[in-house]
Amino acid sequence: MASPGRPGAVLVPRYPVIFNGTNWGDFVFHMEVHMDGQLLWGYLTGEWICPPRPLLPTPPTYPLDADDDAKNDLLEAFEAEMESYQSDLGVYETWLREEKSAKAILLASMEVDLSLSLRGLATSHLMWDHLRRSYEIRNEAMYLLCY
Repeated sequence: MASPGRPGAVLVPRYPVIFNGTNWGDFVFHMEVHMDGQLLWGYLTGEWICPPRPLLPTPPTYPLDADDDAKNDLLEAFEAEMESYQSDLGVYETWLREEKSAKAILLASMEVDLSLSLRGLATSHLMWDHLRRSYEIRNEAMYLLCY
């Protein structure tokens, strides 16, 4: 696999089945296996929801009459809040990056005219739900008509 052109860029793995509007059953089966292998299936299903964006802690302000112990306590509390913030920010940024990967793979696995119906949907989960509602029943009905 070639390296991405830009730092932080993610290569989109080639998907084995391209959704064409009539192969929903095959598409879903392969999509689940493929996205599970990429550790991204939970984004499509909605199992992994976006964590709240953490708020940067406010630096402490010291009362004029605060002694060194009081200032030290405030500073230690602030440092603990910053550590928690950094951890939460890492989780949030990881979710955003992986969500972008899930959307890229989903859109790359469809014919372009079908993917345009997903424009304006903010998450891969909303896109997947739209596809499921649009094609799952239609494809089941066509299957029943043919047999």
